[in-house]
Amino acid sequence: MSQRRASASRKTRSRASILGTQYANVERYTVRARNSRASLQSKPALTEETPMRAFRLPRILAGETAAPLMLVAGTRLEALRLLPLLRLLRAQSRGDGALLVDTGESGAEVREALREHGLAPDLRLPGASGTSAAAFALLRLALRLRPALIVAGGASRSGLAAAIGARGAGIGSALIASSADSAPRLRWRLLAGLCTWFYVGQEAPPMELPRGRALQTGDPLFDLCREQCEAVGSGPESTLPRAVLASSLLVADGQRLVEAILERHGDLRIDWVAAPSLGEHELDQRLRRLGQLPHWRRLALLRRGHALITDDSLLALEARWLGRHVLWIGASPAPRGCIECKLGEAAERLHQAIGQTLSPNPLIEDGRAAARLAAHLLDRIDQRAFAGLLTRVRPR
Repeated sequence: MSQRRASASRKTRSRASILGTQYANVERYTVRARNSRASLQSKPALTEETPMRAFRLPRILAGETAAPLMLVAGTRLEALRLLPLLRLLRAQSRGDGALLVDTGESGAEVREALREHGLAPDLRLPGASGTSAAAFALLRLALRLRPALIVAGGASRSGLAAAIGARGAGIGSALIASSADSAPRLRWRLLAGLCTWFYVGQEAPPMELPRGRALQTGDPLFDLCREQCEAVGSGPESTLPRAVLASSLLVADGQRLVEAILERHGDLRIDWVAAPSLGEHELDQRLRRLGQLPHWRRLALLRRGHALITDDSLLALEARWLGRHVLWIGASPAPRGCIECKLGEAAERLHQAIGQTLSPNPLIEDGRAAARLAAHLLDRIDQRAFAGLLTRVRPR
């Protein structure tokens, strides 16, 4: 071999990747190799990359303890849905606990929803903007923690990212969904092909559920609603009809709607949630303007009211569970069981609902969905551990 060929063979070969960057074959980096390194020897972050040490794990996970369940929440609905399940999984003698991950899809909504109940997410994905970035971040986290199962709290982009990350890491995934989850048809198809288990409420989501992998356990969100409603109490019944207005309407549209309702109903009382400032409008004793309220305060208003006018799917679902009329004034299609009406028709439809001309369409739940769901998840973990013992190769 000549000296030129010998020197060329000793040089590190580099080629262009599909991402357009140059990297060396000797220093080629993979996710599995990176997660096998020590945390202090992590590869320095590039401009578009977050190092693995940015995931600050709790101390209980830093040792050699068993990997827990990983619960993924990206929206306020998913955080409230996973809250009763998280409490049961973290109870004593209920397995190895659970880890709640906030993907940051909806900003600070998940943290605010959990803060109202005295909790906080264990981990928050840094800089995960978009489904692909969140899926890659969850994949890296799953390869480092190796949880027994990844549970997505809903059919949002975070749920799809959790399913993709679990499939890439070779870990089973579960999806909790009901009619409250709104997602395009393509996302439902992807979730149906990626997730291992499906836990649905009394009203199934608009997707083709695979046989043998879909269980009707109920929605854990109603467990939280039932608990808070019992804590709030019934209180004295009011003889005057009351309605709750909670929507993201413009100030002028909302004021016109309130004036039309008060003009149509002389003895009606309205609680306007997240109402704008009074401004130049005159004070009306029948209208009460409220700011942003915590979850239990909104449930207390729904218990005392007779009807709800909203464009919020979460409030509409909770009002249906309480057996109240729901008038949907949103631009999107009305959820199941709601009365769809335009702004000009809201006053007349509200009069018909309060006058019992229209019958509500309540949603029946028993409030024990979280217990059934936790028992099934722990059963799946025990079966996986038992199968691992049977297939483990033991030297003679």
